Amino acid sequence: MIAMERVSKQSGREAVTDLELRFIEAVEHGRVRAEITYEQLGRYLGLSKSQVSKRQDGQIKYAVRDMYYVGRLFDIDPLTMAAGLGDWLNNIKPEEVQARIDDLRGSDTRA
Repeated sequence: MIAMERVSKQSGREAVTDLELRFIEAVEHGRVRAEITYEQLGRYLGLSKSQVSKRQDGQIKYAVRDMYYVGRLFDIDPLTMAAGLGDWLNNIKPEEVQARIDDLRGSDTRA
């Protein structure tokens, strides 16, 4: 019987492209700048905290839909985010991001 090799988390990360890594990094910096948790980000995206964490770890790729909503949350074009960190981080206003999350409860769905 052939022994199955275990695939490490690092091997999974190698499959993530540079563009995806820059987007993941941008999401993390944006999230911290906006003063929101994975749980709040997940609620806005229609994902669980665990699903957000797996995306941030590179275990699951962000879907185009997720990228769109992340950009909408931070009021930044997702392609600008994927290009890397920059001045756009300074334009994130925590109170506006929180208001978008709060507005979601009564109006928008992510299905």
